[in-house]
Amino acid sequence: MSDHQATSQNLTPVDAQHHNLDVHDPDNVTNPEHVAHHIVSPAVYGMIFGVLMLGTLLTVGASMVNLGPFNAPIAIGIAVTKAVFVVLFFMHVKYSSRLVKLTVAAGFFTFLILVFMSLLDYVSRAWGQW
Repeated sequence: MSDHQATSQNLTPVDAQHHNLDVHDPDNVTNPEHVAHHIVSPAVYGMIFGVLMLGTLLTVGASMVNLGPFNAPIAIGIAVTKAVFVVLFFMHVKYSSRLVKLTVAAGFFTFLILVFMSLLDYVSRAWGQW
């Protein structure tokens, strides 16, 4: 067995110059998704937790106030804001490539189309009765 190959004692693959092949070479990156990952500090997660708890309190508070037809839009607005924070920070979309951001945006756009179509159906069934 050649000394350039991995042995049973040393399972690290090496090349002919004894360079470790497991080491990440940032100059040899062809896919932008394979670059170093962004590390989010616990303080950022704590702030996002605080924002989500504030959103929850706002939702509870808004549910106790009679705002007439504005109750549902306000609750949905708060929920969408909380969902955006979860997607951006806990799913790490904020630090991802533009392709990932485009995919998430396309998902939200599709969701909005489905909600809009459902609301059109709802309004058209009650036409003239409200």
